[in-house]
Amino acid sequence: MLSTVLRVLIVEDQATDLELTVHLLRKSGFEPAWRNVQGREDYLRALQDPPDIILADYTLPGFDALEALRLLRDLDLDIPFIVVSGTISEEVAVECMKLGAADYLLKDRLSRLGPAVNQALEKKRLREDKKLSQAQLRLLSSAVEQSTEGIAVSDLAGNLLYVNKALAEMHGYTQQDLRNKHVSIFHEPRNHRRLDDAHEQVRKTGAFTAEMPRLVRGRASFPSLTHLSLLRDEDDLPIGVVQTVRDITIHKQAERKIRNLLEHLHRTNRELASAYDATLEGWVRFLDLRDHATEGHTQRVADLTLALADRIGYTEADRVHLRRGALLHDIGKMGIPDSILQKPGPLDEDEWTIMRRHPDFAHEMLAPIDFLQPALDIPKYHHEKWDGSGYPENLSGAEIPLAARLFAIADVWDALRSDRPYRDAWPDDKIVAYLKDESGRHFDPEFVPVFLDFVANQ
Repeated sequence: MLSTVLRVLIVEDQATDLELTVHLLRKSGFEPAWRNVQGREDYLRALQDPPDIILADYTLPGFDALEALRLLRDLDLDIPFIVVSGTISEEVAVECMKLGAADYLLKDRLSRLGPAVNQALEKKRLREDKKLSQAQLRLLSSAVEQSTEGIAVSDLAGNLLYVNKALAEMHGYTQQDLRNKHVSIFHEPRNHRRLDDAHEQVRKTGAFTAEMPRLVRGRASFPSLTHLSLLRDEDDLPIGVVQTVRDITIHKQAERKIRNLLEHLHRTNRELASAYDATLEGWVRFLDLRDHATEGHTQRVADLTLALADRIGYTEADRVHLRRGALLHDIGKMGIPDSILQKPGPLDEDEWTIMRRHPDFAHEMLAPIDFLQPALDIPKYHHEKWDGSGYPENLSGAEIPLAARLFAIADVWDALRSDRPYRDAWPDDKIVAYLKDESGRHFDPEFVPVFLDFVANQ
């Protein structure tokens, strides 16, 4: 068995005691890389390269263990220190321990040296682990306090144990105001039953997520996306509930504006039928202005989709609906907050959850408009994949409407040929290889060769 290398500073003036100490360390399974000092100055120099442990005779000429311990404390060094002495009184032993000694040994009982060293090193490791844990806890606490999302911890009965600044301010309180309060303070009485049901679901399944109205100082309310998760102890026993809260007022206002717009369009769709295509292109232009990274993409991908449709024999009537669906494919992004749609960096998991809702937003917006019914397949299903790994409904193969399958190929082709804030445009040969590689996974394998033949002859 390999010995453990141990860097040892031995404060000792007797050669025989020094040799015995080194021998016992080796016998205990250590490989001591030792250094011997006998005075104060040598001791201080040795501490400039701190050892793993210090073994010190209690009394040397002009220097003793108490002074060595005080110097160690003054330098704020955490090095295990064991006092070794021929004789030592109980009062002196206590004084040594008060000054930070890990242990003390009598020279006629040095058989305890190995266990004492192991114990001292283990205590040092535990101290370091505790410091690391405390540092990590401080970092976590700082992150929670600085979060713009509301975060709270309650016990299983709903009594608040902790509320971060963002959550308190969100509801019009200070953190001190919410001490010893119940989570029901955030909800109207008529919603308390729903709150109880949410906590019951958390206890049964471990999590709950929903849009919920929340109170501001018991008066005005605001819409929120609230997530509850079960907090467990080290034995995996439930001990509380963690809730995160996001104010979605701006998102809801955007939804209402869109809903009002669509209601108006629905009421007047007969009057606007003659200018239908111009209206759709106006929407597309609005999206382009909102999302500069994709400007022009919608018109280009609509043209590509129509060209592919011509190759497989689409009728003129079907082409009309195909074009409308292609133009409106990203209309659901009107319901995505600017902070997500225009974010210069990668989206986090929660932001992706919201972004992936844009096909559903599109369907909700367009479904009430009768003359757009035949054009809904592309806005709703253009992110589905042939192998079933897409969204929003994980359709696969021929379950995906034909229009959406054709559009997906053209959409990815144009997107990869365009610069984005997070990447440069790909060269055509790389895109061709990608489409071939994704044939049968992302794309319908029947239409990839047709599309590539078309673009190769442009």
